[in-house]
Amino acid sequence: MNRIQTTGIRRSRSGQAVVEFALILPVFLLLLFGAIEFGRAYFTLHLLTNAAREGARTGVVPGKVNADVSDAVDVFLQGVGLNGSWTTSVVVKDSSGTVRGAGLVDALEGDRVHVAVNYNFAVLSGQIIPGMSGTLPLAGRCVFRHE
Repeated sequence: MNRIQTTGIRRSRSGQAVVEFALILPVFLLLLFGAIEFGRAYFTLHLLTNAAREGARTGVVPGKVNADVSDAVDVFLQGVGLNGSWTTSVVVKDSSGTVRGAGLVDALEGDRVHVAVNYNFAVLSGQIIPGMSGTLPLAGRCVFRHE
């Protein structure tokens, strides 16, 4: 059998890798920064939940007031190094779900102490990726029974 030889010009493919890299790099960076931001937000959410738990532990002890709960939350969040400002809310409900007006001052044994810690999480990737700037509201919540 006769072989047919093609004498075509062999083309250089050295620029192909650069073009493929340029196409994939933005997608890769978007996924990378998204994963980092999600991890930071999830970690912060766990910190807020633990702070609410510390506040609820303080609030269920007889003789405590709402300011004691806020102080316990502040001490916890400052201790873990969370920067920024957060708000702490304390709501006391009786067994039927009715809110007690004076908070922990009127709390009786068996009442539920609801502690919520709200925080505006600052997105860092917004400085790099357009449209992702701003804050994301996060809230940690915990409910304990009053002693």
